[in-house]
Amino acid sequence: EQRLPSGDIYDDYIRFLSGEQVSLMEISYTKQQQKQKQKQKAKSQDNDTMDMFDKRHQLPLCKKVEDYFASTIRIEDDGVKRMLGLPVSIPIFTLQYSGGGRQHVINVYPTVQFMYSHHINPRYITEDVRGVLGGANVPSRYYEDFLATVAAESKMEELDSKSESEMFHTETKLNGIRQNPQYSLVGIQPGVYIIGMKDQFNIHDIETHPLRDHMQCAMDEIGFVLFDKTNTKSVDEFGPY
Repeated sequence: EQRLPSGDIYDDYIRFLSGEQVSLMEISYTKQQQKQKQKQKAKSQDNDTMDMFDKRHQLPLCKKVEDYFASTIRIEDDGVKRMLGLPVSIPIFTLQYSGGGRQHVINVYPTVQFMYSHHINPRYITEDVRGVLGGANVPSRYYEDFLATVAAESKMEELDSKSESEMFHTETKLNGIRQNPQYSLVGIQPGVYIIGMKDQFNIHDIETHPLRDHMQCAMDEIGFVLFDKTNTKSVDEFGPY
């Protein structure tokens, strides 16, 4: 099916489903069409790889241990895993929505491991991101700074939450995530989420994560609920649904 942009709120959703085209949007319905589209995308894979490893977008991190394999036996001693689980206090995705005279913002913050995947736009890695991760060697202070930054950002958004429109409206302010990522998403508080790799927020790692007391729920890209402390089943309340 092909359609021209209609200029309404559905364009963003259709564009997200249809791919990278802007002037003409196309949705594949059959497996054969999907395979053809995948082959077309594979032709530009080399360009994507070059873009991903461009020096402007590289983020070298180093963690020295005496015996790496011995350090992975216990989660508490696995410094490499802890570093990969660090959240970055600069959003990789921001969605603004309004309705009923109120305006709300959803910010999604990536983990270091998610940043090292092919699921992100490499241009997300800027000097600001490198500066934030400069304090990664002191995890306790790093997490304190993350929570303080997120709280300050949320407070500023609350002060500017009035909306003149009563109609429901959504707008993607920032999106550094590529299409069809495999991920797990953790809800910290309304409007604040951390996105990691598919199995990054499993039940075993959550128990030792420094932010475990702040993590309220977790879901994956399919919609499976990994854990939930909110005990809510309503889409109108903060929770996995």
